[in-house]
Amino acid sequence: MASKALKKSERPNSRSPRAKATATSTPSPATSSREFGANLHKKFALAGGGYCLYAPRFPRFVERPGFADEANIANALVPSVFFLNLVEGKREIVLPCLGVREQDGCLLLDYEDASGLQVTERRFVTQDDRFVSELAITNGGKVDRELTFVMGPTPDPEGEPVSLEGDSFRIRRALKLGDGADVPADIHYSSPDSKGARCLQGYFAEGGSDLPDYEETPWFELEGMPTPRAKRPMEKPSPIVPGSRVYCGLFRPISLKVGAKLEHRFEANVVFKGKGVNFRARRPDPKDENGWHAFWDKVPKFSCDDKDLERVVHHRFHLLHVLRQPHGAGLFTSPSVCEGNGPYHQPSSFATPSILREARWLQDPTLARGCLKVFFDNILHNGQAPGRVYMCGTNASDFYHADWGGGFEALDAVHPDKATKKAVLMAMQRYVKWLANNRDPEGSGLTDIVNHFEAGQEFSRRYTVIDGKADRAIEFTEQFRLKGIDATVFRYRLVKWLYKVAEEIQEKAMANRFAAEAEVILDTTRKKMWDEKAGLFMDLDPDNRRKTNVKAAVGFYPLATDIPNQKQVERMLDTLHDRNEFWTRYPVPSIAISDTTYDAGGKWKGTRKGCPWNGRTWPLVNAHILEGLTHWAERGNKKAQKLANELLKKTIEMLSGVTEGSNEPNSLEHYNPDTGVGSRYRGIDQYLGAFVLDNVFRIACGFAVRYGEIQDDPIGDAIDFRLQGVPLGNKLFDVERKNGRLRVQQQ
Repeated sequence: MASKALKKSERPNSRSPRAKATATSTPSPATSSREFGANLHKKFALAGGGYCLYAPRFPRFVERPGFADEANIANALVPSVFFLNLVEGKREIVLPCLGVREQDGCLLLDYEDASGLQVTERRFVTQDDRFVSELAITNGGKVDRELTFVMGPTPDPEGEPVSLEGDSFRIRRALKLGDGADVPADIHYSSPDSKGARCLQGYFAEGGSDLPDYEETPWFELEGMPTPRAKRPMEKPSPIVPGSRVYCGLFRPISLKVGAKLEHRFEANVVFKGKGVNFRARRPDPKDENGWHAFWDKVPKFSCDDKDLERVVHHRFHLLHVLRQPHGAGLFTSPSVCEGNGPYHQPSSFATPSILREARWLQDPTLARGCLKVFFDNILHNGQAPGRVYMCGTNASDFYHADWGGGFEALDAVHPDKATKKAVLMAMQRYVKWLANNRDPEGSGLTDIVNHFEAGQEFSRRYTVIDGKADRAIEFTEQFRLKGIDATVFRYRLVKWLYKVAEEIQEKAMANRFAAEAEVILDTTRKKMWDEKAGLFMDLDPDNRRKTNVKAAVGFYPLATDIPNQKQVERMLDTLHDRNEFWTRYPVPSIAISDTTYDAGGKWKGTRKGCPWNGRTWPLVNAHILEGLTHWAERGNKKAQKLANELLKKTIEMLSGVTEGSNEPNSLEHYNPDTGVGSRYRGIDQYLGAFVLDNVFRIACGFAVRYGEIQDDPIGDAIDFRLQGVPLGNKLFDVERKNGRLRVQQQ
């Protein structure tokens, strides 16, 4: 899934040959501390449940103190936050990194040089959006040392002048990301627990390096450390030289005798202020600054003999930890969860229904309900649900078809709440009207897709068969009309769910209207979009009222509903399991192998695309198909049972790292259907776009949540497992399968 705004920000920022190894921070509550050693090619993500995320797509400087790599500040990307240099005299001391450890959501890095100087850095992001580097320095050598730590960013000269504030300095910027709304932010740089730090006047320099090297700053040319200036704004030159930088620095002198040890803390505190935003979070508990323990205390504890599966489950919860964000700033009226890292760091309607299915397993329903509310509160005046919500705005043309009905129903099963359901009904009935008026103006019951972005499935013959130039679009504007089977199924599920809610709260007129609309959608979809020869449902060209003859994986989405009859279900299962169509080594490819545009490597017309839907395997598609297979397995279909278990196994293999010879789980957008290797070249490593937890608990563990109960309902060979602290209503349960028998006990 992508848009113009995303594409602009996809350019790699790496130009240094010094790229070093990175470390992952995938948690395991059972093992909260792990050591990776230097020079391992792994990624990491640091966050504290605030608006900031440190999960650089292309990390270069992990083994250098500070936060010298890319970071997300709300929806904005900044090339670096700050770097830390250790200087002795005029010489920069580059300490070799001996190892990287992850512990409780922090990175611990050990440095030591040949002279015996030892440094341990604890790096983390707090709940109130502070990028923190804590340093413990030990002189293990034979001579006393006179050292200086230099904390310095190199921002562009745009915006307000740098403000010096005694022993700290502030940079105020309107941070930008492509077409996204600007993020007004003050960043305060300081060493808060170190008296005697000196804030130096910054100055402009034409050109310069983006590397965290002291010798490549103008300070290196000076005879000695610069003299601190009085507290006053820096004069801004005019005109601004293109490509120039502002060099600002905080210098912390250190006298270190032989055997002595000192500790210092450096931080960049982000405060959102300006353009209608005036938000500063409450300071966190000093014993849990990044909110790690507060979060994991509310997470069910999962264990089983299959350690790959166990790690995948822990990783899915970890994604909720690092991608969540609070409420209170701008349009973020409720806590919510971002779609991913990099350009995906904002709530997205494309991913939110899946996120609801993941977040519903948290013991506290606040986050899941907040994901709903942030979209309800920002529905456009005409009823359209925004495609993405930014801190300071939405884009009226930005829209995605999404499985809202499936997400609502899943959340309500675990965390039922009458007030939430009523809010859903009142908000989404406007959205349903908008869909009918704007995406089904003729009242057929079938739902239009009007550009290749809004179904989240760019670069597919689904669209070029209608409009040969569909793949050239760069905007969310109407270009064609296609009756989409996925969009139609999503609308059907939403209307059916709203009907149930309206009936429950005795909104009879609404209920009757939704019931009639659902009946039309079901009847028309079954009659007009089913293709017996192909054995699945297909998109429809509204101009000639003919099916497009494009066999796409979304043609299996009706399996999760009562749209197909028994005969159609059998044909769909045969088509799905056909090795010449969809059953690759790692299914399910987004388009059939037999399609002329199919490419396992993600090339479209000779170019490797970031979001190709012409053959790649997407976990989101698998999640929907697994849900459909489960639907029919529950009704006694043996073939659906077999395929559900096989597909889940293959999906877990991809997500567990097994296909890459690793035991580190991942969460990438899409994978090669032949090898199971995920797409890493864009650096989107923290992507939360599928409901894996639902699939695992329902299929692998074999239990279902229905009618206010946790029910034993295996649809295959359910594994033995233990899941402690499963929420259901306002109660918690321990669910365990041992020797094939399920035991449910209230805590």
